[in-house]
Amino acid sequence: MRARLLQMLSVTLFAIATAASSLPAAATTSTNYSDLWVTQGEAGWGLNISQQADILFGTFFVYGDGNQPTWYSGTFTYQATFANGVAQYGGNLYQTTGPSIDMPFNPALVGYQQVGLATLEFVDDAHALLRYNVNSIIVVKQITRLTFASQILVGTYIGGTTDITFDCKDPARNNLVTADPGQFMISEEGGDLILRLPSCTYTGQYTQQGQIGRVDGIYECTNHAIGAIVFTAMQVEKGGIVGNYTGRDNSCSFRGNIGGVRLLR
Repeated sequence: MRARLLQMLSVTLFAIATAASSLPAAATTSTNYSDLWVTQGEAGWGLNISQQADILFGTFFVYGDGNQPTWYSGTFTYQATFANGVAQYGGNLYQTTGPSIDMPFNPALVGYQQVGLATLEFVDDAHALLRYNVNSIIVVKQITRLTFASQILVGTYIGGTTDITFDCKDPARNNLVTADPGQFMISEEGGDLILRLPSCTYTGQYTQQGQIGRVDGIYECTNHAIGAIVFTAMQVEKGGIVGNYTGRDNSCSFRGNIGGVRLLR
């Protein structure tokens, strides 16, 4: 009975993945940028991003006049994804004032003042260019996700991968969809992260990037296909795992998604 349920789940996930790959591309990026973002080597300030759909809410904790801590916030909407893949968001920047923490909260004392504008240009899942101005002061910073703990990807899942080819040597092979559904395992062996799916095995180095992870590696499949691959935006929660990947074999490039429900034993 359990085996039958796993088979049904595998077929369902395969159908969902295949259907999703045939849908037209969304107008916006699918990356979730929720995290704490900082500039390396500049301690004490940062940008918290919380994302819902394609709206980013950002809170800046920075140093202001007289080296004093200052708080700004803003709601940033998706603007465009450029030809080089950079996704841009932007919006107004506000400074908020209100009642002191040592007195009863009085909503009448809360005030909002627009002090400038801000834009975020995400060059990939974990790096961005931040531009903002406060009155006449212009700030430009390279920011990255802050890592203070590593997630554990090791486990057994039921799901799989699905991808589509592009930039093939033979143009007739462009837009081919491939799926590898079923039970898969992720393990750590000799310093490498190993992903064993039904048809392919992926081996690479894992890097934590804030709340997401990246794997730079190689793959080998039962049909003798081999090549290089990079998994990005890998994220594990109690229920399972999701991520993206891009790769190349000797004839085509491909991009796709990996996902799975955690299999409890």
